[in-house]
Amino acid sequence: MHIFGTSQRTLLALCAVLTVGIIGCSRPLSEEEPKPVSWASGFRMVELLAEDMPLNSQDDLNNLLDADWYSSINVVNTRSAEEATFTNCNDYSAERTPETWTLRENEMNAFLELIVMCRITEVLAKAGNSGVTHIPKSVIDASSPEHYPAAVALEISETESEKNASDSSVRYWSDVNGSFQVNALTPEKVKFHHDAGIQQLELVGRGDFNGDGVEDVLISSRDSVEGGRYFNLRLFSLSVDAEGAWYMVEEYHL
Repeated sequence: MHIFGTSQRTLLALCAVLTVGIIGCSRPLSEEEPKPVSWASGFRMVELLAEDMPLNSQDDLNNLLDADWYSSINVVNTRSAEEATFTNCNDYSAERTPETWTLRENEMNAFLELIVMCRITEVLAKAGNSGVTHIPKSVIDASSPEHYPAAVALEISETESEKNASDSSVRYWSDVNGSFQVNALTPEKVKFHHDAGIQQLELVGRGDFNGDGVEDVLISSRDSVEGGRYFNLRLFSLSVDAEGAWYMVEEYHL
């Protein structure tokens, strides 16, 4: 034990005088400062509730899931009945199916806003602190289409999606949606205009969402078609590996 301790101190001393980045001298993950779960200005669950609720820590997130929305929503195609009324996120989580839809067509956009915030709240509530991060300072910017995985792309038809999935040359977002015009609304929210439509991407949270100790980012995408009625909201988590490559951690179904 004494010999092992001496060797360990010698290694640490060598690491202290060598330049940063030499292989084997970086601190192990367990010694990194933990990075707590956090949410950005794009997380607006508290604004969609009937009453003010505190949001000071991760523990408060679970309380938001049981709080009443600013309005109840009548829906069809639930698990236990053809029609139901959702009043909070837990109602939605317990009864949702892939075919759950609003009874009134004009309430669908409001329903999407509510349920994407519910999913964000669920994901953040279950997330863990991360021990290391490779996320760059700028999470979303004009270069994102060249680096984000193809799954971020706006694909309106199943045929297009299947075709892209089977094409090995399709790796990045830009491989699917072509040329982009970029409008940075805030440092955390950027609108992308391209051939398929418009995507407004927004950073809504950070944390370890898959339990590997590496920091991930939670991003929402508001999808629409210029001059059309199509509108959708998506949610996914992305991360960056040690070599600087972005990859999809998970795309969450609403």
